[in-house]
Formats: sequence, structure tokens, C-alpha cells
Amino acid sequence: MGIYVYKQSPGFPISKAFLMSMWLFFIGSFLDFALLYAPDHDFALWIARAELFVVVLLFASILYLASFLPHERFSGWFRGKESMLIIIAVLSGIIAVMPVAEVVYTPSGWGVTGTAAFVIWTAVVMGYICVTIFMVHHTCRDVKWERTRKQSQLISLGVISPVAYAFAFRGMETVNPDMPFILSPGFLALAGIFAYGIMRYRLFLPTVAKETDIRGVKRKDRELAESNKFLMVKEKRPDRSYRLFLSLLASGKNGLVVTRSHPDMVREEYRIEKTPVIWLAKQPGPDRIEPANLSILHHIVTDFLHKGQSTAVIIDSLEYIMENNPPDEVMAMLFDLRDEISVSDSTLLLSIDPETMDEQHVALLEREFQAVTA
Repeated sequence: MGIYVYKQSPGFPISKAFLMSMWLFFIGSFLDFALLYAPDHDFALWIARAELFVVVLLFASILYLASFLPHERFSGWFRGKESMLIIIAVLSGIIAVMPVAEVVYTPSGWGVTGTAAFVIWTAVVMGYICVTIFMVHHTCRDVKWERTRKQSQLISLGVISPVAYAFAFRGMETVNPDMPFILSPGFLALAGIFAYGIMRYRLFLPTVAKETDIRGVKRKDRELAESNKFLMVKEKRPDRSYRLFLSLLASGKNGLVVTRSHPDMVREEYRIEKTPVIWLAKQPGPDRIEPANLSILHHIVTDFLHKGQSTAVIIDSLEYIMENNPPDEVMAMLFDLRDEISVSDSTLLLSIDPETMDEQHVALLEREFQAVTA
């Protein structure tokens, strides 16, 4: 599954994270069976600690995967904070397994008992499960996309399935005390649910939504937009830029909007429904990027370009980006995007007000972009 998802969208962070999660799943399953057949007590104890540590990392990785829902909004609560999450996951895993100091041998093999140490580990795992379920339902409760709601439900069901298995096993254990306590069946259920979600609802396979009802596109706008890969429109308000952008959406391109305006205003004014809108805002929240965080903006736009073969990106707030970043770094980002777009069937649209920008930067942009006056 990990390889399949990665090959479907290798440039997207969630694909890499899912592949890593599947590796953790494989390692955890291997350790689960290795524990049963450990040669002695000390070896079994170290295998048990390693297995429980890997399971904590697995649930942390699922939390990270869940943070990308809904994909259509380019959310991602931990975007740009991956290092922080890795540190928290590793520390919580160490804390969870440090108290584990005993394993028991049964006729079926070695296993971890229900001691206080095991309770601490269970509490850590349940913490990740609860946060994951809260996150997906908090971010997806008001979305319009039925597929996204199904994805959130499947993630919740998936992370709960190992817990349900553990409770069911405890019930069966009262009937047959010699049953081997292995975690793999619970995680196999999780993998099965995720596999169903991937094949049925493209879980962890983000796709770029296309607009299906773009009307009123003028022929001259479509011809101008389709004949140029790099367009810069000089205007006070980005009306002409959006007309060109809508003409590209009408021709079948996948779109991405980067704006200083509130997304709801952009959607209402230009009748954009499905196209993701990234809001440059200093207040934290989904679909928002701190305008001074140029590297994250660059990363998101580049990911978007990698996801689709035919895309259109509009940046209607270049002046605002330059106000919050060193102008030379902003220009370098635009030139990097230009290189990405030059080898794909994509278009980059800039809306600028020349009176608010340095003449030297405007001249540089005019050399690299097809300049249009509104």
C-alpha cells in the first residue's frame, strides 16, 4: 500500500509519510511475531520494548497523515512543524516503554503483561487516537465534499480497530488463557480499512479538484492565457488576473489561488467553488500561511505543481509577500517556480500594482513574464 500511494503522487508530503507509516507497520508486525519466539527473557524484553516503541511512532505517523484532511483545502496542522512532531513522537515513545520491565512466558510464547507499565503505554497510544479522531472531525465537519467525510470516518474507524481488537482479545482470553497476545491482527484490521479507503475513496491520495461550471469566459482572455505560461498583470485590483485564471480553469486546468483576501470573498466574487485557496494571514488556522513564511509557500505551490499535469496558479498579493520577506528571496522563489512550470503544462499568473513595488523588481519581472496591462 505504501509503495502504491507513493507512486501515485510521489511529490506530495502525505505520500512519503504514508510510505513511512507502512514501514513502521511492517517493522511492528515483524517484532510482534519475533517476541513470541524470543530465545530468552532478556531478549524478549528488548523486543517487547522495541515493538511498543514502534507502535507509538505508528500512531504518531497516522496523526500526521490525518492532519492533511481535507486535502482539497491544503490543510496540514503540522505543515512546517514536522520536526516538532517527530521529537514529540520519539519522546512519548521512550516515556511509554521505559517502565516496561517484565515479560511473561506462556505456552504460546513471550508476551507483555497487563502491568502498570503496559497501562502507561496504552494511555499514550489512546492519547494519539483521541487527538487523531478529534482533528479529522473538527477539520472535516463542515466540508462539502462527501469523499472527504468518508475519508475522515475511515481514519477514525482505522485507528479504533486495534483498540477494539484488544478488548475482544481480553474477552477471548477469559475463555482460553493460553492464547498468544499478539497485536498484529488489530493492525491488520487497520491496514484493511485503510486499503479499502485508498481504493474506494482515494484515502491519502489527494487529487486536485477541477471547476466544472465556469461561465462567461471571453475568447480573448482564453487565447491570451493559453498562449503564455508566465503572465503578469499590472492592475490596482486583480480583476483581469482572475478573468485569465478562470479561462484556464474553463479549459480544464487544475487551479490554486494564493491571496491576501479572505477565501470566502474570493470564492463569492469569482464563483470559485472547488479550487483550493491559500490565505496569506498572520492568524493561524487551516488554509492559511503566515506571509513571512516564504519557504512554506514555496513548498505548497511546488507540491501542487507536482500533483497535476495541467495546472494554473494565481498569486494576487505579490506586494504583500514582498512586504513581509526580503524582496530578493521572493524573486528567487518566483524564478524557481518559473523553472518548475517551464517543464510542465502549467501557467503562473501574477497580479501586481507597479506603484507599490520597486521599479527594479518590476523590470526583472517584465523580463521573465509576459506583461499585461488591465
